[in-house]
Amino acid sequence: MAKIAYKNHDYDTRILLLAGAETVRTAGMAIMDIYVSADIGAEIKSDNTPVTKADKASEDILLPALKQLTPNIPILSEEQVAAGNIPDISDGTYWAVDPLDGTKDFIEQTGGFAVLVSLIHEGEPILGLVYHPAQATLYAGSVPDKIALKRNDIADTVEDLNAPSSTALTEGNVRAVVNKSSGDVAEITKFLEQQTADTNTGDVENQFKINKQDVIAIKDRGAIYAFCPVLDGTADIYAHISKSKGDGAPFWDVAAGHALVTAAGGKVTDFDGNKLDYSPNPNETGARALRVVPHIAVSRQQLARDAKPVAKRKPPKKRPGGPS
Repeated sequence: MAKIAYKNHDYDTRILLLAGAETVRTAGMAIMDIYVSADIGAEIKSDNTPVTKADKASEDILLPALKQLTPNIPILSEEQVAAGNIPDISDGTYWAVDPLDGTKDFIEQTGGFAVLVSLIHEGEPILGLVYHPAQATLYAGSVPDKIALKRNDIADTVEDLNAPSSTALTEGNVRAVVNKSSGDVAEITKFLEQQTADTNTGDVENQFKINKQDVIAIKDRGAIYAFCPVLDGTADIYAHISKSKGDGAPFWDVAAGHALVTAAGGKVTDFDGNKLDYSPNPNETGARALRVVPHIAVSRQQLARDAKPVAKRKPPKKRPGGPS
């Protein structure tokens, strides 16, 4: 069993993962109670993003439970940040929480929303929990324990996301999920092909081809549409591509999926192949300081094909500072 040390406390990461899994399930059930009710209590926050009763109900479950589980580890939660309550996370160890990722999908009744919880330790996402309430599906991963599981509570099934694939590796087209706001599909396709060139020679003849029909463009959607396809094997990469300077994503939107992909043997980096920075941007304040740069998640299977992120057309290096 792996352990982490923080401020004179030792924590067993498997125990944290198990306890966290039960907590996100409980939060997910509270979300579903409101989802099927007549009044979801939708409002618009000061940053012009929506919030509902479900966001608040989920947070009211998650924060006390995490506080009890790890009393001395700070908790960075989206709704608390929106209220101006930002803990000191400068030492790099904290929980990153999105009580309801995909609030727009919740309001639109698409089912595409989730509870996201991640433990970041010394700047690295090491535990990831994504619970999809509408499908009663849990993704749980621990990087130090090399555990990555997908559990469906309805079917009572558990899938080991680290298990060897029964499908033979092929050098076919790369299936990509991308954020739609980054540009048109043709532009995205060209960019992603350049990210999969041979890392040693840069030989474009050795790169993997991405056809337009293999690019799934998503817009303003959360982890269920972004990181989870990489975990499920329905996509080889997920790319959050910047089209404008200062673009990026909040820590709490990325960290859980990041930890899960890593725990499942994949890799998440920026487009230069560098680690993502989960420390506050000293040049920004509030939520604007709590964002990671554009990034790419590559599945274990895709890494096995030796197609790794390589930057040939680099997004802006400026630290993100767009609206949260």
